[in-house]
Amino acid sequence: MLERIASEEQKERYLAPLAAGDVRSCFAMTEHAPGAGSDPDALSTTATRADGGWRIDGRKWFTTGADGAAFAIVMARTTGEPGDRGGATMFLVDADNPGMKVGRHIPTLDESLFGGHLEVEFSDCRVPDDAVLGEVDQGYRYAQVRLGPARLTHCMRWLGIARRAQDIAVAWASEREVFGSRLADLGMAQAMIADNEIDIAASRGLILQACWELDRGNPAGSQVSIAKTFTAEAVWRVVDRSLQLNGGRGVSGDVLLGRFLREVRPFRIYDGPSETHRWSIAKRTVGRYRREQAR
Repeated sequence: MLERIASEEQKERYLAPLAAGDVRSCFAMTEHAPGAGSDPDALSTTATRADGGWRIDGRKWFTTGADGAAFAIVMARTTGEPGDRGGATMFLVDADNPGMKVGRHIPTLDESLFGGHLEVEFSDCRVPDDAVLGEVDQGYRYAQVRLGPARLTHCMRWLGIARRAQDIAVAWASEREVFGSRLADLGMAQAMIADNEIDIAASRGLILQACWELDRGNPAGSQVSIAKTFTAEAVWRVVDRSLQLNGGRGVSGDVLLGRFLREVRPFRIYDGPSETHRWSIAKRTVGRYRREQAR
C-alpha cells in the first residue's frame, strides 16, 4: 500500500526501513463496537484540522503488531458521521507520538501473529499535513489496495497450518494399530484423510486464482472473498479432522493440533467474517447479473 500510495518522501521515511526489515508497522482501523469492524462505515475515530496539520482522537483495538511497531497507519474520519459512507483518511503516525498510546494485549485464541493484538488510544494526537497518506477522504478506496493481498497472505499462512496438521494425522494413522489393523486402513479414517486433501487442494487453487487476478491488475474482490471464506472454513475442517484422527493424543499437549485449532478458529472472523464476505459475494453476483440484463 505504501508503494502504491505514499509520496516519495513518505516512501523514504517509512517504506525503505520497512522493506529492509529494520522496522515493523501496524494498521489501526478496527474499533470497539459500535465503531468500525465488519462495517467500516461505522468508523468513529476522528481527524480534525488543527494548526499545521491534524488532530486524531479515538480508540482502536485488534491493532495487530502494535507492540514494537515503529509507526501506525491510522484510519480516521475526516468528514461525515459514523454510519456515513466514505469520509475516511489514512494517516502515518510515529509510535513515539505522545498522542498515541499502545495499551493492553487482548487475550485471544491465536498466539502466532507477532506483536499481538492490542488496544491503541489516540488522544489529541497531533500530526502534520505530510502525515496524510494519499488524499483526504480517500482512505476506504486505498484500503482495498491492502485488503486483498493481506487476506490472501492470511490464507497462505493458515493453509500451511492445515497442511502440517494433515501431515501429523497421516503419520499417526499410518502407524497407529486399532481393531486389528492400521488406522489408515479403516474406511472412516480414509474418508477424513481424503476430505483433508480435497479441502487443501481446493483452498490452494482458489488462492492461486485470486492472486493471479491481483497480479494482472484486475479487480478481484469476489475472488478474494471466495478464497478467504472457503479457506478459513476449510482449514478449520482439516485441523479438526486431524485432531479427531489422533484421538486422545490430539487433545493433549503432546502434539500441536490443539494449538492449531485455536490458531485457525479466529480466521473466520479476522479480515472480515465469513458472513460479511458471503454478503459481498452475493451482492456482486446479483449486481453483475442486473448489469448484463440491462444491456
